[in-house]
Amino acid sequence: MRFSLKSLSALIFAMALSCQLHAATMKDVMEAVKAKDFEKAFESLTVLSNQGHPDANFLLGLMYERGTATEPDSKKAYELFLKAAEMGHPNAQVALAGMLKDGRGVEANLEESVKWLQKAAASGSSNAKYNLGLRYAKGEGVEKDIDKAVKLYDEAAEQNNMYGQFNLAYAYATGEGVETNMVEAMKWAILSAASGFDRAKLFVSFLNGKIEQAELDEAKDKAQTWRKDKGLSELINLPEVVTRKSEDDASAKTTAASQ
Repeated sequence: MRFSLKSLSALIFAMALSCQLHAATMKDVMEAVKAKDFEKAFESLTVLSNQGHPDANFLLGLMYERGTATEPDSKKAYELFLKAAEMGHPNAQVALAGMLKDGRGVEANLEESVKWLQKAAASGSSNAKYNLGLRYAKGEGVEKDIDKAVKLYDEAAEQNNMYGQFNLAYAYATGEGVETNMVEAMKWAILSAASGFDRAKLFVSFLNGKIEQAELDEAKDKAQTWRKDKGLSELINLPEVVTRKSEDDASAKTTAASQ
């Protein structure tokens, strides 16, 4: 699992807000991140890490992995992720699985990687479920099982994981591991695209040319209902490609009526 500097900042900030232990030091971390003083954040996280704080181990591991306020050090990142993972930290378990898969900071070991993903997935991590689904789909470190992969994508998608939603959309569009259903494919593609996933936006555009207007409208309604049922805000600005077909149809009708 890789993080950009922007996403790393957001994650550190969120964990600092939610942390109850060592409040003063985590407050220092939060304030340092807000001020973009990553050197101070690094120092504070190092103190917490030395005290055995799982969030700090994970976040400090990310900083070593990305080279934020320090030199990149994959081996050190792996060690910190492992400490946090052994303490039951789901995000660290997912990060550790990625390093074991790619052989970053440690010798590659697909079976061990899958083990950590399974632990994180059992804790409810949607990222773990999505990544574990990929492993089953490709047969990496585990026997290939498309049905199992789709089930995991579905579980991640239901937790509003945009990657799980995208893969589930693709499965419904292709009939891979599930019966083909273009309405469901478009629904999940819309939900993924609405979360900002660029590949999903392209897939929505592709699907838009493959389904009928009634199916498109049904998919949009299903996407809105799904978000409402999850207590999420309504999709006010659906991706442009979703509405383009109805706009084109209206334009065509206007032109036909004027002739």
